[in-house]
Amino acid sequence: MFYQIIPLEIGSLVERNIFQQSNKEIKCGMVWKLGSVLTNIKPLFIKTYDPKIGICIEDIPGGIISKKYGGEKVIYFSDTVEDEEQDELTDIFYQSNRKYSKSHEDVFHDLGWTQVSSETYIFGELEIKELDDAPSAYK
Repeated sequence: MFYQIIPLEIGSLVERNIFQQSNKEIKCGMVWKLGSVLTNIKPLFIKTYDPKIGICIEDIPGGIISKKYGGEKVIYFSDTVEDEEQDELTDIFYQSNRKYSKSHEDVFHDLGWTQVSSETYIFGELEIKELDDAPSAYK
């Protein structure tokens, strides 16, 4: 038996990366309009699940992202990041700055930022469907 966990609200599947440098922080990643998580282990987390907080995909036993659609990149900064630096980091993140050819993660690292976490979350109201077929039919 397989279980498909589907958020009922648009934008409830989020990949978040956090970078830090001294007293500064960047939160960036992807927000998918639609998506789902697949597991072959009955989701018991739902008993204590808080839709406002959500759950990290890594905390769902057997959980993997099986579908995602309409991803949008987003970036946020702590108040301690100066406006000029925010502009440069935003250009790097959206790859609109031809000055750098590497991925934003590599460029952030080269500029002295340390990646402290990279996690994918699902939150909001969820629907859990039991699937009888092999998961490859649902990817």
